[in-house]
Amino acid sequence: MDWLGIGVFIIALGFAVLVGFLIPVLRKLTNTLDRTATTVAQAEKTLQDVTSETKLVLYNTNETLIDINHKVAKLDPVFDIVEEAGKAAHHLTSTVSAYTFERSEQAKAGIDAAERKNVKGLMKSIAFLYYLRKANKAKTEKKAAVLS
Repeated sequence: MDWLGIGVFIIALGFAVLVGFLIPVLRKLTNTLDRTATTVAQAEKTLQDVTSETKLVLYNTNETLIDINHKVAKLDPVFDIVEEAGKAAHHLTSTVSAYTFERSEQAKAGIDAAERKNVKGLMKSIAFLYYLRKANKAKTEKKAAVLS
């Protein structure tokens, strides 16, 4: 054999040793890639299941929202009625409050007039009623003058 044949033989022997070392590594790589493929397939199946469940949940959520919107639309007139009742109650209480304040001022004026005249006992009550009636009459005349 000549030197070229010996060199090729050594290279071939080195390549055979290298292949011998690479075989277990390549087998482990193959196993790893097989497991990875299995895992990816399972992930795809799980993802499809989750996607279908998500679609179902979204559909049910949309149906529920439509139902709620329909029911709230039916309740709108009730809320309008409650609002109108609240406004009417506010108007009534403010009117009663103004009337009560006016009456209390008239009563205070009657009491003050009776005390200024130094009236006592039953006469004080009669004087109070007289001044109260006089204040009402003045108020009625004032309203009649405004309306004319």
